[in-house]
Amino acid sequence: MIINELVREIRIVIDKKVSVIVPVYNTEKYLRKCLDSLINQTLDNIEVVIVNDGSKDMSPQIISEYIEKYPGKFVYTSQENSGQAVARNKALKLCTGEYIGFLDSDDFVRSDMFERMYNKAITEKADYVACGYTDITYDETGKEIELEHYVHSKLAYKTRDLFFGALASPFLHLYKRDVIIESEADFPEGVVYEDTAFYLNNIPYIKKLAVIDEPLAYRVRHSNSTMTTFKAGKVRQIFKVLDYSLEFYRKKGVYDEYQKELEYFCVRVLICSSLQRIGKVADRRERKALLKETLEYLEKNFKNRNANKYFKGGMQNLYLRTFNRFTAPFYAWLIRIKGKFEKEYI
Repeated sequence: MIINELVREIRIVIDKKVSVIVPVYNTEKYLRKCLDSLINQTLDNIEVVIVNDGSKDMSPQIISEYIEKYPGKFVYTSQENSGQAVARNKALKLCTGEYIGFLDSDDFVRSDMFERMYNKAITEKADYVACGYTDITYDETGKEIELEHYVHSKLAYKTRDLFFGALASPFLHLYKRDVIIESEADFPEGVVYEDTAFYLNNIPYIKKLAVIDEPLAYRVRHSNSTMTTFKAGKVRQIFKVLDYSLEFYRKKGVYDEYQKELEYFCVRVLICSSLQRIGKVADRRERKALLKETLEYLEKNFKNRNANKYFKGGMQNLYLRTFNRFTAPFYAWLIRIKGKFEKEYI
């Protein structure tokens, strides 16, 4: 206990401006570009917290090479393959930065990203800063192809704005460490879509936010020649993730304050992004079962959603309002047909 306290005190003294969490699992093809983009940041006093999640390729050797070449830049640990959520939660405990950011090991960022985000946070005394990203892929020769130049959330100016039109991916967000400590939010383990819960559960603790209205990061999309197939079991995990957040809000005593916004966020996830994933499940019976479970979840948790002021007006809200047990099969069919004619990236 005494040793742990001493270590904690030492780490407080040597706090960094920004800690960037990078979980790594079998990304040898992209890892060097990711790490180079972090090593070459124009912000001084930054640390990169890497968790090797049981990689079986050359990723551990690449990490070792960078740690040796750039002493003092990295905090490193490894684990048996346990998933991205476990890796990120482990990394959160190792961060010493005043602010915490995230990056997936097959993505990369502009060299000035964290300097600009950190300076924005300091200048505006913000608990949270968001930016946008550029969507890219690579052709057969390795040439970079830009899919979409600027992908971003609906611009937010106050805390409640964060519930609407959000991109939950953490690589676009810089959090003040004090926010995460106060919220005690983590990534739910053993499920996919854990980003959604982490993002959602931190919102009530963000008192001041700022946005850089530019793409500062690059997300690499991997091309599929046929429609991406989702496994029904993974799609079904969205219910556990939303349960996790609903319980979090109740346990923390902030449910009543944000009930309307939380309801809108969850309903939109289920009827928009989750329905698209259901459409990509190969087995028809599984698709039908998932649609039924979605309707049951909505009825159980958001029965009176159409009375919510946030569902009033607009074409998208018309879709949300009219989604019910009579229209759901048609909407699901329409989304599935649309998906079959679109080129897929994952």
